[in-house]
Amino acid sequence: MKKNKILGCISLFCFAPIAMAMQPMDDQSLSATTGQDGINIGVGVNKVEFKQAALIDKDGIASSTTYNNRASMVIAGSNATPVSFNFTGGNSDPTFKIVVDTDGGANNKAFANLAISFANQITGLTISPFSIYLAGTNSTSTLNSSKSIFTGTTLNSDVKELLRVGSNIDVSFISGNAPKMNIQLGSAPQGHMIQFGGAISSICNGGCPITIVSNYVDTQTPANSYSTGISFNLSLKATDTTNGFSLNNFYSGVETGGFVFGNTGTSSKLDAGLSNVTLGSTGQSNATVFNGVQNGPIGNIGAVGASVTDLKVKISGM
Repeated sequence: MKKNKILGCISLFCFAPIAMAMQPMDDQSLSATTGQDGINIGVGVNKVEFKQAALIDKDGIASSTTYNNRASMVIAGSNATPVSFNFTGGNSDPTFKIVVDTDGGANNKAFANLAISFANQITGLTISPFSIYLAGTNSTSTLNSSKSIFTGTTLNSDVKELLRVGSNIDVSFISGNAPKMNIQLGSAPQGHMIQFGGAISSICNGGCPITIVSNYVDTQTPANSYSTGISFNLSLKATDTTNGFSLNNFYSGVETGGFVFGNTGTSSKLDAGLSNVTLGSTGQSNATVFNGVQNGPIGNIGAVGASVTDLKVKISGM
């Protein structure tokens, strides 16, 4: 009998902490324990890389009898090289943090809030060279089959290059005020699904070579086919070098009819430059003429202190 009592006391002593740990905690106690509402998530990553990213139209132009097949717009590196996003200053510490919280909202309009921001040591972002391609049916993925626009390192015959970025795109942040975004899912009391913040110092400060390509294909005499387009070096820099170009009033999200991107009010100012602007056949020397006009640079184009007011861009499906 004494043995049973002793075992009972030992059992009660051992399992008492577990029973206490499993007691439910109210919101006030939980807040006091964690020091805050919601959840903090730190993500450490130095580099993000992908081979191809595609936007697929599964039925083409429905009203057409010629252009009604599956096709896609694909982002990929030239010669099948991956596209990478490198975070300047990235190390073993979290690269960015996510604060997640939910709220019942007024009038039972519940929402989830995700505040995403870069860590203090992140000073910029570098995007490797890439191109945007248009891919035909045979090079467009389906739900059951993933397809590449390359065979080895050679572009498939039903794929055409649309835009080429020939060097790294360097995005510099303002120290202590790096870009951030606040995402709300549900009733979105902030008015938009995504609200941006922070500031950018420059994009392609030294100039990024960009080419917009249009291909003419002569099916009768392929040797007469050629690529024409416009090429230039793009540079964007905040006019206010101390505070940068503010993203505070920019937003994006999904509204009735499509995806939207824009800003509220008048944005801060930036200096934009297009240098070495060239029109004509790509890769040709200045001595090449087209209809009597020499194929060469037409000069530089720029704007100082440019801004936008109540910009709104909507992208809708067909």
